[in-house]
Amino acid sequence: MAPIFNHQVFELVGRLVKRPPGPARVREGIPILELLGTHDAELGAQIDDSAHRSDPRSVPHRRIDMDALWAEVVRDRGAEGTPRYLDHDWQRTELCRRSLVKLAQEFSSDSYGPDQRVRFRRFGMVNWLLQTTDSPEEPDSQHGRLVIRRLRDREFARRRLFRLTGGSSAESALTGQVQWWAQLFGLVLAPLIWFRLWRLVGQEYRWLLKQPYMAPADPGTFTGFALRLTQPRWGREDPEQISRLMVNAFLEDLRVAYRRRHPLRPAGYRRTAHCTAWLQGATAANGGRNLARLIATVRNDTGAFDPLLLVLTRPEDPREPVQVRNVNDDPSPYDAWLEELAGPVRDRSPGFWYLPVRIPAPVPPDDPDVHLHAGRTARASRWQLPRPPRWAGRTVRRTVAALLVLATVATTAAYVRDARADEAAWSRRHCGLDRGDPDAATVWKTDRTNECVGIAPHGFAFGAADARVRTTLRVITRQNEEAERIHEATPDRPLITLIHLSALLSSPGGHPSGSLAYAREQLQGAAAAQRRQLDATRSNAPVVRIFTASAGSGMRYGRDVGREIGELMRTDPTIAGVTGLDQSRSATVDTIAELTRIGLPMIATTLSADSLPGYSALYMQVSPQNRREADIAAAYARHMLDEGRLKKRSVRIMYSLDPSDTYSSNLRDDATRSFESAGFHVTRQGYAPDTRLGNTLTGATPSEVGKTACGYEGLVFFTGRTEDFMTVAESVNTRCGHTPPAFLGGDDIGRLGADPDKRRSLARVPYEFLDFTVGSAGCDGQSDLYATMRQLFPEECASAPDTSLDGHAALAFDAVNLHLTALAHLQDTAPRLPLTPAALWHGLSGIHGDDALDGESGKIDFGGVVDQQVPIDKLISVQHVEGGKRPRQIGFCGLLGGSEQSSWCPEPEIRRSH
Repeated sequence: MAPIFNHQVFELVGRLVKRPPGPARVREGIPILELLGTHDAELGAQIDDSAHRSDPRSVPHRRIDMDALWAEVVRDRGAEGTPRYLDHDWQRTELCRRSLVKLAQEFSSDSYGPDQRVRFRRFGMVNWLLQTTDSPEEPDSQHGRLVIRRLRDREFARRRLFRLTGGSSAESALTGQVQWWAQLFGLVLAPLIWFRLWRLVGQEYRWLLKQPYMAPADPGTFTGFALRLTQPRWGREDPEQISRLMVNAFLEDLRVAYRRRHPLRPAGYRRTAHCTAWLQGATAANGGRNLARLIATVRNDTGAFDPLLLVLTRPEDPREPVQVRNVNDDPSPYDAWLEELAGPVRDRSPGFWYLPVRIPAPVPPDDPDVHLHAGRTARASRWQLPRPPRWAGRTVRRTVAALLVLATVATTAAYVRDARADEAAWSRRHCGLDRGDPDAATVWKTDRTNECVGIAPHGFAFGAADARVRTTLRVITRQNEEAERIHEATPDRPLITLIHLSALLSSPGGHPSGSLAYAREQLQGAAAAQRRQLDATRSNAPVVRIFTASAGSGMRYGRDVGREIGELMRTDPTIAGVTGLDQSRSATVDTIAELTRIGLPMIATTLSADSLPGYSALYMQVSPQNRREADIAAAYARHMLDEGRLKKRSVRIMYSLDPSDTYSSNLRDDATRSFESAGFHVTRQGYAPDTRLGNTLTGATPSEVGKTACGYEGLVFFTGRTEDFMTVAESVNTRCGHTPPAFLGGDDIGRLGADPDKRRSLARVPYEFLDFTVGSAGCDGQSDLYATMRQLFPEECASAPDTSLDGHAALAFDAVNLHLTALAHLQDTAPRLPLTPAALWHGLSGIHGDDALDGESGKIDFGGVVDQQVPIDKLISVQHVEGGKRPRQIGFCGLLGGSEQSSWCPEPEIRRSH
């Protein structure tokens, strides 16, 4: 049972929370309320609940555990001898900054309604400058220009109009369409002129130059002011002044948001509750008392009313230096404090703003009047806020505005309606993006499956809700922009563009795909290769952009996306090749045909069907073929038999009945041949894939074939897709989870190995699968890939012990590096040759022998044969998953640096070819 506090506590806080109606001149002051007593956590939780349930809307509020926040600051910035170390005074300033950031994030959120958000322009600017440290050197004019340029980029990034004008794609789109002088003005001069004007008239800029803190040593320009904030410790700034500046900026943003000056600006009239900050356990030791003192000092210095109710909770000290009032005093503590507020102000100290109130202990559960106290407290905790004036309500104002608009545009109503309908239809066709979005023109929503497909040069996520996918795409977008800047600054470094075409960013119905971990790691591998190329030191090393493209589930829209790539090549001649190409299906073959028609060389990351190289001379892959995968599966099965892990020399091959799934049927046929050659008794069992994917096939379901696997004493070799294997394994888990059969899956099951949640759901069913890389890896590895992963995706590396970097990043990393290796070979042998798709394709054929790529997924050697499109002796590993843990490698076959392959592997392909 929650403790029952005195009802007058809730009445006191509720009264302070309410914002009286009327203009500023009749507003009452707000003290800094100190609640002294125990049970502060329970009281804070109940006050939070009252704030949430207040009528007619919630009170903007945030409770901060000061002990926890101070511990976080000390942990992050308190280690002496590290670059991030701060002394004690600066640690208190950092605590102040983090506290205000938490409050600003809460008060600026939409959780209290869109008309209650507070825009922290001034505090946001100060916080951004404090976080933008240039160098430990003495600031000079060069540092000042750098800060202003970064600030300009920040302003442009916050405004969609200027985002449209950034990058070479906008320039390409305007080339030949408008005059050169219009391009110069629209793309260069207009943004620069706007920024210079905004620095003069923008509210935050003007306020920061006029505020009273840090002013005496300020040279009088915004650049000088900004430099002092970006390097405060170099300039020996007073941390106390920095803290007061942050507090004043924060409070000024609140004052502006709550200002009631004119009925035509009703936002301030709609705010009928003060923003509330609850500092739990605030003491001198954890900096909470210091933060309260800063707010009180700023109130005294500025003399301005700020609509912030600051509440501190702490135990009462018997040696309190000030009078502590009781909550049930008459007059009430707040009324007594208001009497003091009405007195003379000339001698008012910061301590005046404190209102310490003693909180009675909660009512004991055995108190005979406990129900009476509970009822009073319940009533007092239901706060009734003043309602805003009707004329300030959004409904009334919208109604008036709508009538004015209707009266003004009556003669053109039909035209406006049709135009809006056309715009809405256009937006629906283009995945909800408006015409101003730079990716809108090259992405679209399909009619048949409601998926978002197309090309996204500017990082659109195709509807993926996974935050890590969006982060990865943002990294690639930033690196694309950096590539453009490097090429513009150093024309000797040519710019090329690669398209990463994927099938795994969406699924039928427009819902997020379950394979995003697999797709995300491929994108991260491509981003890592891009990063290393951007950092290359060769004077003529190409810089690479990566455009993300989605062909929909099963690559079913790959041909359409290929045509869109061809259209994009007309305006962007830097496009040179394609990576990705997921899933060996008939739709993938159509995609390869379309990319061949437009003349783009392809390097597939995970495709393995034997027939794919025969469809195009422009097609190559970093993964081995199904026939090699089947040979290794049979060799491993012999090894399992020798170790006694199989009771019978038999194998049951489970495969998909979907005729479009080339991968499954091809691996089934190859496995049949390999296992029969190894002396196994082979049976084949087909299943109809999940009907939710749009299939109308007849046959046993994955669940049904899973039941039949129970009791099987040979090896179950699964050649289908991850989603169907999960259904099979779930069925086995239900029926014979303690005695499951021996499962070996094809390489597609690596998608399951990459997803920790799905692995844990099958904890009772151990299984093994073939993988085209060395499998699970961590960012502590010293390879080129994972060293770069630590730099680009620290959050991914932090979660790697659970999520497993399953190696698909390595495949994509190698696919991009194959393109780059071919380009480097061309530059060495024919330095003046243009880096066209045809030249790139020619360069790929030379990757063999001493010029083979020692990749992250094993050595990639095309054998020096003209029509060799698949690496020879490409690495395939066996990964073991048990108990839902990360995959563990138990052997591999193929070329991997100087490592020896497992003893049970089949004869190398190079030896057999000779």
